Amino acid sequence: MTLDALKGELREEAYPLDREVVVEAYGDYDLDLPGGGESLAAVLDRVADDSFQSHTELVEAIEGRVGGDAVGRQDYTDRGASAGDDDQESF
Repeated sequence: MTLDALKGELREEAYPLDREVVVEAYGDYDLDLPGGGESLAAVLDRVADDSFQSHTELVEAIEGRVGGDAVGRQDYTDRGASAGDDDQESF
């Protein structure tokens, strides 16, 4: 399962959510990662939190344990220039 597909499924859950509940429901899911597959249970074993207050908190915990290659391009946005980008062009 891709990380994006898992995020979609986790979005449907009611938060806060205990790690134990996540492992019980999704722990057998095998994540497709660049270095090979890994179960979500194995990933969550490396997470210190026992509960997650929101979808975002859970996803960030997972992404923080699977490595940057699995997450995709770091700091990438397709929404244009950054808010702090003050370069002005002269016409």
